[in-house]
Amino acid sequence: MSLFQFLTEYYPIVFVWVSGITIMIVYRNSWPLSFKILAFFILFYTIGDTTGNIMAAFYKMRNHFVYNFLYTIQFIIIAIFFYYQLNSSLIKRAIFYFFFIFPLFVIVNSIWFQGTYTLQTFSYVLVGSFAILLSVAYLWQLYISVETHSIFRDPVFWFSLTWLLNFAITVPYFGMLNYLIKNFPALALNYYLIVVDISDCLRSILLTIGFLCMGAAKK
Repeated sequence: MSLFQFLTEYYPIVFVWVSGITIMIVYRNSWPLSFKILAFFILFYTIGDTTGNIMAAFYKMRNHFVYNFLYTIQFIIIAIFFYYQLNSSLIKRAIFYFFFIFPLFVIVNSIWFQGTYTLQTFSYVLVGSFAILLSVAYLWQLYISVETHSIFRDPVFWFSLTWLLNFAITVPYFGMLNYLIKNFPALALNYYLIVVDISDCLRSILLTIGFLCMGAAKK
């Protein structure tokens, strides 16, 4: 496979790298810790996603264990980020318990249910739904806020919108994935190539906008 074929077939990686490069350009040491953690994770995800795609494209290797690891870290990072952004003590308490429950769930799922080398859809659906809840909670917090600043200049608005849209699309798909692969494999593949890949591009675009807002705010 040539580089052109790789970028054509795995085109979401281009948007992932745009997001990563944007972060490297606008990054400031003055950012709050939660933003720094998120920024470093996105750079780490960029490298990990590239590795996973290269494994699949050039070496025809199963790369699910790479994404199991990336998704696990992603959900923890999202929870940490919202812990610092949300004001609700109830939701913060739920996030606190999440830090103990989720790793245990991943371990149990890895050992007794879906394993490490199969995509862990149980974990993705469960915690992706939680991420949707956190995103909606922040958007509601913005809605009832008495501040008059434009939400479009708020980077957390863009991050919340990112995860809300991305998981709203991918959680139902991964929830039905095992059934679709068994009964409608062509539909499962086509839906992934058309819908999930596009949602991944949208995720990277919205994350990029969010970090551009961070960069603009510091000028």
